[in-house]
Amino acid sequence: MAENIHKGHRERVRQKFIKNGFTGFLDHEKLELLLFYSRPRVDTNEIAHRLIDQFKTITGVFDADIESLKEIEGVDNSTAILLKLIPELAKEYLKPQRENLSMGSFKGVCEYFKSQFLGEKNEKIRIACINDKLKLVDCTVIAEGTPGSVSLNIRKIVEFTYKNKCESIIMAHNHPNGDLIPSDEDIKATSDIFNTLKPVGIMLLDHIIVAGGQAISLKESGAFTLLK
Repeated sequence: MAENIHKGHRERVRQKFIKNGFTGFLDHEKLELLLFYSRPRVDTNEIAHRLIDQFKTITGVFDADIESLKEIEGVDNSTAILLKLIPELAKEYLKPQRENLSMGSFKGVCEYFKSQFLGEKNEKIRIACINDKLKLVDCTVIAEGTPGSVSLNIRKIVEFTYKNKCESIIMAHNHPNGDLIPSDEDIKATSDIFNTLKPVGIMLLDHIIVAGGQAISLKESGAFTLLK
């Protein structure tokens, strides 16, 4: 009888989602539904409560690393992997079609890079190659490390840009600590990169900083005057 009640509860939750999406769901209930698919015979409501208690928000849950997730009672390896899949799938879902993506506006560029840094816990630098019509050709992580420790290899930037037959790039990096304001080091590094790339025929169009779900353009903000 208890098993039938449990099955009935899961079906009611599923039907509620099918009818109205997440409207009316509390955060722990959203996680409870997701975890139906990794823990078919366990009370996922309790696990969801533990996750929210530990990581405070759904974003905090998805941003946690696998080992931290597995420390929560009821979270096995499959469940931790499922939770980490969500931000990665969100990146793919939000990734615009490259042939239709214009990188000619500050807003468009910032929105693109916000999606690319979803769920990142370490600081990374991405380089986007832009063609002469200001369309995105390709984008890659060029360097990564712990917050504040990223070093940049100019040779990798040059090779990536030449491989894509482009002459213009936009650089972006994230601040995992949530501070959106460009540091003096950010501004100096941007100027150095601009001046290093220009003699080899590569133009740095902008530098985007992403933090706390927001993004800022150094060119738009006037923090990098050489790009004006």
